[in-house]
Amino acid sequence: MGTGTNVQKKLIAVHDLDIPWRPADLEQRAGRIIRQGNENKKVQIFRYVTKGTFDAYSYQTLENKQRFISQIMTSKTPARKCEDVDQQALTYSEIKALCTGDERVKEKLMLENDVKELRVLAAEHKNTVYEMEDKIKDFPEKEKKLMAILDDLHTDREALRKLPIDPETKRPVFSITIGETVYTDKTEAGKAFNEALGNIKYADTPTKIGSFQGFELTATLNSSMNGGGLTACLKGAASHTAKLNVQNIPRIESALYNIDGRIENVRESLAKLRLDFAEAQKIVAEPFPQQAELESKEERLATLTEELNQAAIEAKKNAPKREQTCYFERAKMRKEAKRVAMQKPKAPKDKAKNKHQGLE
Repeated sequence: MGTGTNVQKKLIAVHDLDIPWRPADLEQRAGRIIRQGNENKKVQIFRYVTKGTFDAYSYQTLENKQRFISQIMTSKTPARKCEDVDQQALTYSEIKALCTGDERVKEKLMLENDVKELRVLAAEHKNTVYEMEDKIKDFPEKEKKLMAILDDLHTDREALRKLPIDPETKRPVFSITIGETVYTDKTEAGKAFNEALGNIKYADTPTKIGSFQGFELTATLNSSMNGGGLTACLKGAASHTAKLNVQNIPRIESALYNIDGRIENVRESLAKLRLDFAEAQKIVAEPFPQQAELESKEERLATLTEELNQAAIEAKKNAPKREQTCYFERAKMRKEAKRVAMQKPKAPKDKAKNKHQGLE
């Protein structure tokens, strides 16, 4: 029973006599009985198969389809490629062998599925190894860059520690140079800074504004291709950038004074890089874990294929021969029969005439 059957309240058992082509069809059948509203607390599902028939292959196909669906729905597979099982087909010889109950054909079909899956896993492992080899190759340069950034940040932090500290704010005493003028008042500095930003003429080109706490201060008007807006950069041993908007002076201060957070982020990136490097070395050193199984099944599959091919050749040799007459042979035979019929002797006309006269 399929879609639309609505007798679920009284169902106590379902008997599947045939094998559907899709896993969803089996779920649909079970959904007729395993559902809310059924008056029976316990139900049974019976599925019937016949030994030595096509049933084994049909359930094997269902299993492959369900495995594929589960992989997509749960993401619990390392495979990046898959094949539509609906496109698989049997040759006439394989169907004939299945009907005769040859266990070797069933084993061959299952081995082919296993080997295909193992080859996908092996290819995925190989791709992973290639990725890890690239990580190992790039590790020294990336580590060197992060170490250089970390050293530069430490240098800038030491420079900030030497500045005089405001006892109220617990930060360095405010001082910014815009053009040739030094400002110690944030309000006045903000107005002058915004005025300097309005004088920027060229996009995507850093324009020098002045300096802040001994760090060179530039601003860049970004084009739409580079995200748009204005960006400030404070250049010491390292570069410290900030997106500009309205409250620009506090943004510049945050870009510089949050240097401890940047140092911690770089340290974490460095630690992760080294951890990934160690993991990559481990992955590259390990062979494909199912290589022995793949080789064993490939060998067995090759043996079975050869045996079945030889069996097919022998069956063809021992098959009873029968004469076959093609269309052209039949046409030729009809033509010959017609020619022979035309050559048969006929009674002479004179004798027939004399016989007629004698009777008269």
